[in-house]
Amino acid sequence: MTVRIDRFVLAQRRLRAAVLGAAWLVATLSAPLSGAGADPASPAQIRALLAAGRDEAALAALTQALAAAPAAPAELQLLLAETHWHRQQPAAAAEAATRALALLGAGDDDAALRQQALRLRGLAAAEQRHTDAALADLREAEGLSRVREGADSAGHAALLGDLAFAQRMAGDYGGAMTSLEAALAIQRPRAASDPMPLALSLLRLGQAQRISGDVVRAEASYREALALAGRAPDPRGRLRADLLYALANLERHRERIEEAIVWYAQAVPAFEQAYGTDSLKLARVLNNYGNAESVRYGRREAAVALYRRALAIALRNPAANPGDYLPLSNIAMVDVWRGRHREAEAGFRAMLGRLEAMPAASEATPLFVQHGLAAALWGQGRHDAAFAAAAAAEHTRQASLRDVAAGLSDQQTLMFQEQEYATLDLAVAIALASGRPALIERAWSLAIAARGQVTAIQAARLSQARTRLASDPAIAPLWQEWLAASSLLEGARLATADDTAAQVRFQRAERRLAQALPKGVAIADVQPGLDAVRAALPPDSALVWMIPVAHRRAEDFASREMHDREREWHALVLEAGSGTPVRVLRLGPARALAAEVAAWQARLATPESDPAQLRAAGVQVASRIWQPIARTTSARRVFVIADAPLQRLAWAALPDGAGHLLDGDRLVHVLNHEEELLASTTPIDAPRYSVLALADPHTGPSGPGTDRRAGCRRPWPPLPGARREAARLQALVAASEAAPMLALVGAAASEAAFRNAAPHAAIVHLATHGTDAAPAPDCRDATGHRGVGFVAEAPPAATTAAALVLAAPAPDSGNPDDGLLGGLEIAALDLHRVRWAVLAACTTAAGPTRHYEGLDGLARAFRIAGAGTVIVSLWPVDDTATAAWSEALYRARFQSQADTTQAMRSAQRQVLATRKAAGLSTHPFYWAGFLALGDWR
Repeated sequence: MTVRIDRFVLAQRRLRAAVLGAAWLVATLSAPLSGAGADPASPAQIRALLAAGRDEAALAALTQALAAAPAAPAELQLLLAETHWHRQQPAAAAEAATRALALLGAGDDDAALRQQALRLRGLAAAEQRHTDAALADLREAEGLSRVREGADSAGHAALLGDLAFAQRMAGDYGGAMTSLEAALAIQRPRAASDPMPLALSLLRLGQAQRISGDVVRAEASYREALALAGRAPDPRGRLRADLLYALANLERHRERIEEAIVWYAQAVPAFEQAYGTDSLKLARVLNNYGNAESVRYGRREAAVALYRRALAIALRNPAANPGDYLPLSNIAMVDVWRGRHREAEAGFRAMLGRLEAMPAASEATPLFVQHGLAAALWGQGRHDAAFAAAAAAEHTRQASLRDVAAGLSDQQTLMFQEQEYATLDLAVAIALASGRPALIERAWSLAIAARGQVTAIQAARLSQARTRLASDPAIAPLWQEWLAASSLLEGARLATADDTAAQVRFQRAERRLAQALPKGVAIADVQPGLDAVRAALPPDSALVWMIPVAHRRAEDFASREMHDREREWHALVLEAGSGTPVRVLRLGPARALAAEVAAWQARLATPESDPAQLRAAGVQVASRIWQPIARTTSARRVFVIADAPLQRLAWAALPDGAGHLLDGDRLVHVLNHEEELLASTTPIDAPRYSVLALADPHTGPSGPGTDRRAGCRRPWPPLPGARREAARLQALVAASEAAPMLALVGAAASEAAFRNAAPHAAIVHLATHGTDAAPAPDCRDATGHRGVGFVAEAPPAATTAAALVLAAPAPDSGNPDDGLLGGLEIAALDLHRVRWAVLAACTTAAGPTRHYEGLDGLARAFRIAGAGTVIVSLWPVDDTATAAWSEALYRARFQSQADTTQAMRSAQRQVLATRKAAGLSTHPFYWAGFLALGDWR
């Protein structure tokens, strides 16, 4: 008996309430379907059993029907595949779907069956982590559905959700989100009458969001799905069980362990009822439940019991999905904590053999196992082998980052990287513990490869999009949408409005732009090794890498104790020349050092602070940071690479002897990345302007050019010092042999003028106000300062925007610009000709510091756009003092051909000397407020 099941197979997943309520279904479910003399069940009867959750009865009926029809039609094979899928037997489902495909012809009826067979085989392959095969089948099925049922059909939406499942299994989280967003747009209008498809898509979206690090949106997706699940027909109870498990994993990811335990305790019985007590899906819940218990003090035995129960289920039900054997590695993890390193090694190696072929970015990545193997080997004192395993783990982490970045937005990629995979930390700790220079240098080379990956990916992505605008018609609308969405987002943030809708639009626009570009645009150039960096160091110089290290012993691997314990700052010193090995300094506990730096820099940023207290605080910081370095190397020029808070350190103001570091002959320069030491080999066209200076923009008495911090709508005060510095800079350039300078002052200092001129300048100088969206209830008068003080170290998840104030367009001009130049607008520009970007506004070094990436905010935006060196302010700078500093900076650059470090020192010394001669305050607030980041030349 052959029945056309055109739309049924997709509708069956949605478990239509109307079907369940039909009278004929009641009769079907109550009638015997097998036994002596009974006719074989019809496909319609079998489908009704599946819709009611009676999978075993459906299998029995199918077995009888297949026995009665040796030449089984494709439809029966398809129903068998469907039944095996519901019974959690993906291998059997794939085999039955393959048999169905072999029996199908090319007719219209067969097209519907082919679509469903491809769907089931693709889902089964994804469940077994055969992701290439899964994606091929599900993409073909999705294409058939789009043609047959329509792009806006419920069936097409369901297949988009299935495709997203396979994309997530393959580690393509951005692609999964894009597919699910398209599905949700179709399903939301239908949710009132059929909530199940929307709930399932929201569950899948939350999973992709959580894995990519976007936990806030993941929780929102899960909560919405949970509310829908309460009114969706779910005879097996599987949707509710899956949501309980998802919420448990989310809370564990957020390190809210007690909340996670509550959810896991509900998920286990729900899975036992929905999937069975010997189900591989239940085993996965038990494994992650054990992970939550393992980080609770005194609960390791409970964790191991859960791991062993999960592993027993996996061994009784051999599966193709290697992730089902992860309890092996988790038991090995506990063995490491117990000091049983040989047993741990055996467990990790057994698991690694199952995972080695898995994609680096997948949920079954070998990263954790490689990481654990390194710890087990370290515990045995086998430093070479341990470091090799740690290096393999770090290479996997870096590869996974590059893979996911191809489909995620920049901010999503940053969130993915911010997740705690301490593989580089472990490699560094093993190298330090070994005391072997060769391992220490290899660890540093690993760090070079890790540093700045996301920034380089975003720079390459935007650069490629710009260059393809003229040649690829598909890029132009995506680029325009990205620009519009970024402007909307920055406007919402700076206006302190709810930016949720703008954020969603922007993330979608950036993902779609990324997905339209060739995959792997990530990083074109191979990162230099430490040997190349050593060779690039100029004579009489040293490079210092300052890093906080968490691991101290093998047992710290993935442990709660390491998480709770304070990190230890180290400095690694590499001197120019080939004969000197890297030297290691221990600088002390991270929290104490951070507190001392914060106290000192708070006094630096306050010109009224007591000089004696200021110096005492500075002496304490110098004794912890600068003096150990100075004792280790006599190099005249010191390059520094550091994580927060040391990346923002006012080095020149550190007490040194009777004066400051500024007074001696030692030069300190901060790098974003070691590759900035290497001379660029990329040819650069001659710039049209030697300097583009925007100064004292006219903001108007009202409108977008006002100080828009919460509770504050006053016009920005004028900056007469900025006008003077622009005029003096013009005179300096005119007296040199450099290309002409373009000065945009007052009303001419607009966003449009900046966008047009900046790509053609060697130096961009912005003498204006800086602003952010931080609340300012007192709305204090900013006269004499260039804007408001940004939040110096916002948390990584902070969404506060920062911008430079430019000339505000007239309210009735029709100009879409808002007079605020934000980071996304800057990043969109091509500034590869810009050697210096001087941000002479308040606290332009502010913003979060990203792990591996350095300063975020305006400084990173200029780096993405291609600027070589970004000069930023550390606090709200004084207008008059900044004008004097700027003049001295450019005098050194144009008249003395000073490099960046020399020009910075010359400017600081000149301001200090001038103020001293005039009897003015010589507080470092007036002369030490700027920091150069990037190329030192």
